[in-house]
Amino acid sequence: MVSGGTTAGGEAGDGPLAGERVIDLTRFVSGSYATALLAALGAEVIKIEPPDGDPYRQQGSQRLGKESVLFLSLNSGKKSVVLDFKKPQGRAALDDLMAGAGFFVENARPGSLVPHGLDFAAVHDRHPHLVYGSISGYGEVGPDATRGGFDLVLQAAAGIMSVTGTEESGPVKVGAPVLDIGAALSCFIGLLAAHLEREQTGRGRHVSASLFEFAVASLSTVAADYLAAGVVPGLLGTHSPSFAPYGSFRTADGWVVLAGTGSEELWHRTCSVLGYAELAADPRFLDNASRVTHRDELTARLEEALATATSAEWLERFDTAGIPASEVRNLAQVLTSDQVAALGTVQALEHPTAGPYRIVGFPLRFDGAPLPVPGAAPVLGVDTDLVVQELSRLPARARTVAP
Repeated sequence: MVSGGTTAGGEAGDGPLAGERVIDLTRFVSGSYATALLAALGAEVIKIEPPDGDPYRQQGSQRLGKESVLFLSLNSGKKSVVLDFKKPQGRAALDDLMAGAGFFVENARPGSLVPHGLDFAAVHDRHPHLVYGSISGYGEVGPDATRGGFDLVLQAAAGIMSVTGTEESGPVKVGAPVLDIGAALSCFIGLLAAHLEREQTGRGRHVSASLFEFAVASLSTVAADYLAAGVVPGLLGTHSPSFAPYGSFRTADGWVVLAGTGSEELWHRTCSVLGYAELAADPRFLDNASRVTHRDELTARLEEALATATSAEWLERFDTAGIPASEVRNLAQVLTSDQVAALGTVQALEHPTAGPYRIVGFPLRFDGAPLPVPGAAPVLGVDTDLVVQELSRLPARARTVAP
């Protein structure tokens, strides 16, 4: 069944994908973020929601009015259509929508859409022009393909947590949902590539990405030692298994993150700033491989020097010498920083019921300008009636069944 409100939500705007329609069957973080990117590029994104809405409408710890800020942050610029595709009439209406769309994106467990005729094989048979995007936890094939999993679970299953944390802390997850966002970006890139190909061939492809595959890809440099020599890295805290010095170090009043390697010239500069020029000639620290082997001794020596001044003093010295370093900022410091303001990273929106709200924009710029978020997230079902009216105006032969 199709039901809902009468007021239009997000509108397709200007941009490289203006004129393209996306049928968005996604939920949670990864799928919602991928389709929000398509909306930001100008596509009309129609979010298909069950009668009770995307689960994230009810999730999260903060609300503006009755709206979850978690949902608002992931679905800006979209339209919302309430449609129960598990019922024949709803499925038929969804097919009509797909006939006029360019993209179909979902992040269900592989195989779970087969009973509804919404898997790639069935959709491609009916709508061969559609670019079909899938995001899953473990990938489309393999013994784990049908398993569910959120970002936390995949950080453990794909090895991210095995190199994050210390012996004291034990394995630690990365604080942000980096696998969700990474899988979304991977799918987004594939969707754009398939769209370009379809412009030449007229036929869509199945683009798939997963949190697991992105996680393993992010371990590429860490995995290099294992693939070459069977070396399995353990918990390294903020330090790197491949470079030294490259991590966080104590100062007189706190911590700094220092990347005093990457080239031997940079390492020599670091020694000079610390007042330890002799370290560069120490056989234990003569090259990067030696420094990695003797990381604990190197850390102790560096922290002896760093303990003689404050973090702010050291950061000024490192900056003057062109050595990459930073304090560890909290989220408030980052989002109110001059750099975020200059980049236009935080964008303000107006929601019809929640009122004004702000979100972090997308990590893309065109001609030096930030990619604008095209509009607020939609109220549940706000665009349903308009879409139903559109379908009812189609010639009978163009519709699967009248909605």
